[in-house]
Amino acid sequence: MKFHKMEKAYINISENLYPNDYINLARIENDKLAFNELTLFLSDEEKEKLNRDEIKKFENIVIIFKLENSWGILCNVPIKYYKRKKILCHELVLSDVIQRMLSNFHAYNTEANPVMLTHDKKLNLEEFVKNNKCEYSLEKEKINLFVYNGKRADEILNNLKDIELCYIADGHHRLFSTSLYSEKEEVMACVYEMEQLHIESIPRKIENISEEQFKKYKEKIENTFEVISNEKSLEKGEIKLNFNNEKLAFKLKNVKGDLFANNDIYRLNTQLISNIFRIFKDEEIKYLSESDLAEELKNPQINTVYIESSSMNKNEFMETVKDSNIMPPKSTYFKPKFPSFLVFNYFRK
Repeated sequence: MKFHKMEKAYINISENLYPNDYINLARIENDKLAFNELTLFLSDEEKEKLNRDEIKKFENIVIIFKLENSWGILCNVPIKYYKRKKILCHELVLSDVIQRMLSNFHAYNTEANPVMLTHDKKLNLEEFVKNNKCEYSLEKEKINLFVYNGKRADEILNNLKDIELCYIADGHHRLFSTSLYSEKEEVMACVYEMEQLHIESIPRKIENISEEQFKKYKEKIENTFEVISNEKSLEKGEIKLNFNNEKLAFKLKNVKGDLFANNDIYRLNTQLISNIFRIFKDEEIKYLSESDLAEELKNPQINTVYIESSSMNKNEFMETVKDSNIMPPKSTYFKPKFPSFLVFNYFRK
């Protein structure tokens, strides 16, 4: 695969640092942020605040970054590799999300949040940074950026040439929508060696469940599944519920013969959330990180069911993707996630 430099890029050099899921696209005019009336999801006050962030322009660069002790490369990836299945996806994409993303491309000209790709080649990016002076560097809370251009940027990208496959860790909808948009031939990506990433499960919570309702759900679960100890660490196919002061752990039923390949989240969605809780709208479920769950369980919400599952290990993940198996959305949580609104990739030619 041939990765590319970012031809026209910007770095947010203000003191502000935003979360990963904050903003995917931005508008830049005359080398300044320029959110306008076309941006409907932000208030005028929020747009004015963001437009005041100072950005610095760069051309033909590659960025090496250190984020929470993990190293990666920020560059452009031709979307043709996604179309040719050199960039492998593992999650379903939702048509309504794709339509919204496609419509947004017309109002913006800059990516503000990279997709996350991973590969299994060994790279020593820390050693490269020690031995090669960068054009520019930026240090912020939990993240350091090292900007390279010219021959050093070429050298970084040459180290990626023999990668045959990449796996999508985050950004399935953004890649799919880009593949449908003819004016956009590349996508900004943070590219990690697999060993630099951690895979976690994505806990769920369902609010406004009464004691009487949970009693009925518990009875159905005990009559349907094999109940196990709620004190042990969860393994594949095992689920734990926390409700008020009660815990309940059990094994999901095995399912074979489809592209979901006995995936835990597919079974969780169908066997528990749909069949037991009778929930069919995603809006009724809230998603957490494992750290969010641990924090909430210190003082849990009353009448709220917290749902835990086991996390997929890296080998299982790569084998699942290589076998063309599909996982439902919100199946895996890869970390660390690159912050949005920190690096911008101008894509309008």
